[in-house]
Amino acid sequence: MSAYLRLLNSLRNQELVHKRFHEFAHQANKSLIDYLFPPVCLNCLTSLEVPHKVCPDCWQNIDFLIAPLCEVKGTPFPFDLEPGTISATALKNPPHYDKARGVATYEGTMKELIHKLKYNDRHELLNLLVAWMKTAGIELIQQSDLIIPIPLYKSRQWERRFNQSALLAKRLSEQSNIPYECSILLRKKKTRSQVGLTSKERYQNLKNAFVIEETKKNKLEGKSILVIDDVITTGATINSAAIALKKSGAKSVNILSLAIVTNSNNQFI
Repeated sequence: MSAYLRLLNSLRNQELVHKRFHEFAHQANKSLIDYLFPPVCLNCLTSLEVPHKVCPDCWQNIDFLIAPLCEVKGTPFPFDLEPGTISATALKNPPHYDKARGVATYEGTMKELIHKLKYNDRHELLNLLVAWMKTAGIELIQQSDLIIPIPLYKSRQWERRFNQSALLAKRLSEQSNIPYECSILLRKKKTRSQVGLTSKERYQNLKNAFVIEETKKNKLEGKSILVIDDVITTGATINSAAIALKKSGAKSVNILSLAIVTNSNNQFI
């Protein structure tokens, strides 16, 4: 065997040893992490074999929004209809945004996960929630030029310390390679809580609530905007945001949320 072949075999053996060592080290590290921090359901903390998931019981308690849906509002129909069908409420009162989509109805496990993210600082939920959003909003994501979150009023964000919609929007931007802007859409007035308000009261509460940052209006001109929110209730918030964005030159405004309320007195459908 020539010196060259001996050297080549030696290098190959060293590479194989290094590869196996790294595989062993990775597996050992993973085993240690799993031993110290065993995988649990992100919702109920039941033990799991894989991390960053929800258990079968919690999964079954999620009412995912799947077709048939209203083409505009993304709300479910109780029976099969042709693709592209628009609900009666969307025809009667057309919204200012183009389309809205949500992952699931705002109840059960989804409601619990949103509350954990929003009020308990459970930021480890983001990857799973954003993965679901990517599936639910794949059509809207593909046609988007810019991702922005529904903003909080500055004093409310100070109280909560973060904006959950901004966290979702930023993570979605990172995973989809679509630019993210958090300071174009601003909430100019502190609106009272929407909880308990009628549809008309919600509309009045949010009328002219949003403005566009003057120095960034050029980023909206002729662009398709994807607005991220955590929960769509009556649609008053996203409608108000869409008005401000389109007045400033946005070509289209679509909405993607974690949940849509479909079972309250103020039904979005």
